[in-house]
Amino acid sequence: MMKCAWSLVLATLIAVPHVLNAQGFGLFSRKVATINRMLPPSINLKGKKIKIEATADSIQHDGDQLRALLKTKLVTLIQKDPRFILNEISPQTVLKFSITNFYTEKWTINPGTQNARDAYRGKIEVAYQAMDVGTDVALDSENLVQTAGYDPTAGSTSFLGLPSSSSRSNANKVAAEESENETRDQLVNGIVESMAMRIAPTEQPFDAVLPGKKLEPLSSLALSGRWGALEEQADQMEKFPKPEDDTYRLYLVALAKEAQAYDLTREANERDLGKRTDISPKQAEEEFQRAQKYLDEAGAIYKQIITANPKEKEFRPGDTRTEEAIAIYAKIVRYKEENLKAQAALQAKAAEAAKVNGLNGGGRGASVTGGTGQSPLDQILNFCSQGIAPESIEEYIQSADFLDDAKVSGYKFSFAKDPIRLNETCKKNAAIFQRMIRERLASSAAPKPGRKPQ
Repeated sequence: MMKCAWSLVLATLIAVPHVLNAQGFGLFSRKVATINRMLPPSINLKGKKIKIEATADSIQHDGDQLRALLKTKLVTLIQKDPRFILNEISPQTVLKFSITNFYTEKWTINPGTQNARDAYRGKIEVAYQAMDVGTDVALDSENLVQTAGYDPTAGSTSFLGLPSSSSRSNANKVAAEESENETRDQLVNGIVESMAMRIAPTEQPFDAVLPGKKLEPLSSLALSGRWGALEEQADQMEKFPKPEDDTYRLYLVALAKEAQAYDLTREANERDLGKRTDISPKQAEEEFQRAQKYLDEAGAIYKQIITANPKEKEFRPGDTRTEEAIAIYAKIVRYKEENLKAQAALQAKAAEAAKVNGLNGGGRGASVTGGTGQSPLDQILNFCSQGIAPESIEEYIQSADFLDDAKVSGYKFSFAKDPIRLNETCKKNAAIFQRMIRERLASSAAPKPGRKPQ
């Protein structure tokens, strides 16, 4: 049997001798670079108090058990990340998901033949939302789908039927086909990961096959992770005479840009974790834009080389990866823009309410000159009445604007009146805001180090 297989390989090589001379990835001694793909979350919930609500369609078999299992796994993942705080009593963000479809089934591979065998497959669908408690606005919303077992669009083989680096998930597919329990485990773990990656950065290592022959020196740069040098040298290298051969050079350019985008995302993640205090907010935003630009450029190159060399299946995974990453970055930008518009609208409404309140004599002695035209307490009360998120109000108290408003209005905390006003308007957050206001005013009044009190 082995002799026949090798005879087939040799016969094929003799029939297509140009394969041996063409630029490509090689047939037997391929080099592969493992790249740690880091994807940013759809929304930024750093430092937020989170509550998880899970439901299941009433027609789902074992729906309550499945719902409880998914919630437990998602809670466990969130607890591992120091950026998040689970709080069921007074959350700032509620993560909601509802299981709308779930099944596992047995089917037959190669029915009616001697090779017929039983196998398993399954599917789970979840409606997911992240809701801001203060404004009741959906920060993120998606219908998530996970499959396990047979999938006609998954996996591939390369020339001569040799395994392709893009079929790394084949092992999971085979495991699910052989066991109903494995199918269920893959569905549960996969859908939980899909939800978790929307609120926290996700690392997904993948193998990228590297071209040999004349491009082998460049491929060695990829093996050592020198992506900037690889991009520069591959881009400046003289083009191959044959357009089909040149697609492999362009492939290295695209791969280098893609890898650099993931490196920038990893730096942003380390900054959020407090490991990169040297990166300022401005630099972080610039790196986000650079990563987005790298992915856009890499995606365009992948599509270009797939069109120029459609027979090369190893180009397709890069196109799929960048399309997914580009969609995530576009969603992040859209959410930022929508959030800024929503906050601007709320602030404009609050300012209008404050103006009317002042004209009606409702300012209770608040200053109408300079700053926001009112005391910082009135500003906070307006924020509460307009449904501004508590964390945004806390940011205001910690900001320089708070002290500027206090200085212009001559505001001092009144134990007789202010706690009552806060409790009436800010409800459950009144005590927190009161403590923060007093601490902020006290810190501004404290003498600076090296100076004696007057």
